[in-house]
Amino acid sequence: MKSKFLVVALFLSIMICLPVMGQQTSTDKSGSNAGASQPGDSDDQLRRAIESSGGSETQIIVNLEDYLKKFPKSSHRAEIENEIYKLSVKVRDRNRAITYAEKLIASDEENIDALTNIVTMLRERRSEGDLNKALGYADKLVKQIETVLAGSSKPKRLSEAQWLDRKDRGLASVYLVRGKVYADLNNYEKAEADLLKSYKTARLAAAAMTLGEIAEKRKKTDEAIDYYIEAFVIALNTDEEIDLKPLRSRLSQLHTLRYGSEVGLGDRMLKGYDAHVKERTERIAKLERPNINAGVTDPLMYKLTRPDGSIMEMNTIRGKVIVINFWATWCGPCLTELPLFEKTITNFKDNKDVVFLALTTDEDRELVTPYLKQHKFNLPVAHADYLDEFYAVASIPTTIILDRQGGVSFRQAGYTPRADFVNLLTEKIEEAKKK
Repeated sequence: MKSKFLVVALFLSIMICLPVMGQQTSTDKSGSNAGASQPGDSDDQLRRAIESSGGSETQIIVNLEDYLKKFPKSSHRAEIENEIYKLSVKVRDRNRAITYAEKLIASDEENIDALTNIVTMLRERRSEGDLNKALGYADKLVKQIETVLAGSSKPKRLSEAQWLDRKDRGLASVYLVRGKVYADLNNYEKAEADLLKSYKTARLAAAAMTLGEIAEKRKKTDEAIDYYIEAFVIALNTDEEIDLKPLRSRLSQLHTLRYGSEVGLGDRMLKGYDAHVKERTERIAKLERPNINAGVTDPLMYKLTRPDGSIMEMNTIRGKVIVINFWATWCGPCLTELPLFEKTITNFKDNKDVVFLALTTDEDRELVTPYLKQHKFNLPVAHADYLDEFYAVASIPTTIILDRQGGVSFRQAGYTPRADFVNLLTEKIEEAKKK
């Protein structure tokens, strides 16, 4: 079943993005097909090439290459070469993957995936000239990422700090890639320049590790120890995959070589750990607004921040039916649902036992007030302040009704255009009032 699915998926991936081709082939007077290279014949051959592989990814590669030899001017050539590249990477056929990555880059120098993979594969293969070619591709990768990030605008879902962090980590990763190639070529001056740029932009354990290796080769033992310690503690606190056992062993050897024993190494590592944790905590504080409800287990004890900075305490509305709509400025369906939520509020304006809250989940809080003014919303807005996490809100918009005891009486995730939102919400509010 799996191999059959692979065959179908592969054929569709090649064919689906292509224009519909004429299926009629020219015929001679006797009615037989004339010319084996007609589009219909070519498509049929492509289908057979994929189906005859039996689902084997390696055989699909061979069959697709044979197809391209038979039909070198196939209109599907670019798509087929892209599939061969992806399959070659998947089955770890490095030589083929390099060959087809070069073809892809030759036709599209902005192919970041191919640029990234080919640098790694050329560094691994290291045939004659591979490292110089890897450097050329690494240069293109750096320029491409710099250009893309310079021209990109901040996604609405991210705060300014989060967007800057993503850009920094993207730049740091490509400087690291090029820095490693320079190190492979023993050009330590340029390697250090890129690696330091990477490390200062975003603390990556791999950059610290490579800087440590360069320092060690230059007989700068103390510098190497410091970088290795930083690589060690970063790897402990992040998901970067670094084998810590040999790194710890290397630290022991270098410290013993420099000072005669391991005495003092433990304190040095603890100092490095504390410094990293402090820096990481400060960085996270910039990326994520402090949780003013940390440790609170009762949602009716939450405090919510209004757009003007004032605090609204959920405890002040305990005992009432509470209708909460979680929304965001970037959410298209929310823009449709919020006016209906506002209309429902109007229907209950004289009922003091029902309270409505429109809680925004926006990371960038600066967007909220202009959005409300632009669409002329008159809503009881506050920031969710992690209440969305308490209720495990996974999609926006989500509407939740709490009964007088604080229990969830009704919950709806997403906006359903076919339903009468106002009538449904009104009905569910009346049900909650009776509980």
